[in-house]
Amino acid sequence: MTKISAIIITHNEANHIGACIDSLAGVADEVIVVDSLSKDGTTAIARSKGAKVLEKDFDGFGSQKNYGAAQAENNYILSIDADEVLSEELRSSIILLKQHNISGCYYIHRLNHIGSRAVRSCGWYPDSRTRLYDRRQARWDDKKVHEELIITGTPQYLAGDLRHYSYTSYADMKARADRYGRLAATSMKGKNTLCLLIKIALNTPAKFVKSYFLQKGFTDGYAGWMISRYKARETFLKYYLALK
Repeated sequence: MTKISAIIITHNEANHIGACIDSLAGVADEVIVVDSLSKDGTTAIARSKGAKVLEKDFDGFGSQKNYGAAQAENNYILSIDADEVLSEELRSSIILLKQHNISGCYYIHRLNHIGSRAVRSCGWYPDSRTRLYDRRQARWDDKKVHEELIITGTPQYLAGDLRHYSYTSYADMKARADRYGRLAATSMKGKNTLCLLIKIALNTPAKFVKSYFLQKGFTDGYAGWMISRYKARETFLKYYLALK
């Protein structure tokens, strides 16, 4: 049977970390939490659930994930965010896979939520992400935000959803858009001013149009409108703040 180490990166995730770790029971043979100096009891909860906690200053999502994977006892890594929970179908898929030995990398469908409401428009579903991988064949890139897993070969598909409780409210969504916009801007500092201005003018409305119309955000009513709005806001900020 193949063993799996689950890696979770955290910062002030006391409201989510318990449910996340609980959903890994029977799936992960080891749970590692890489925490960037939480102040809300996240690490205490994680330890009480049997997780190994590593504390590390935050220097980018990809870097935190690579650090956690490097500390793992097992080569197969399940990367999961603190606000994500495995569905029963996904749990069963991974347990069955472990029994027959894992090979290669696997992508998973994420089902994103605002509060308790699942959203299937705006490109939020199936929102497929490669999350189960062999650390000898893959690593996360160095992007500060919206990091991607660099893999060899074509990932396979795992049945079942990864339930992502993305935002507790629209205010939370706005705060996250602002944070991600600021993080993305740091990698664009020093870029050509004219190029950044053109991107603001073109990419900001394009992001909204894609989300609300092409990805059918309008079918989710107010939720679709707000998601599309804050996607555009994040896009605007990453270019605008790079100009400063």
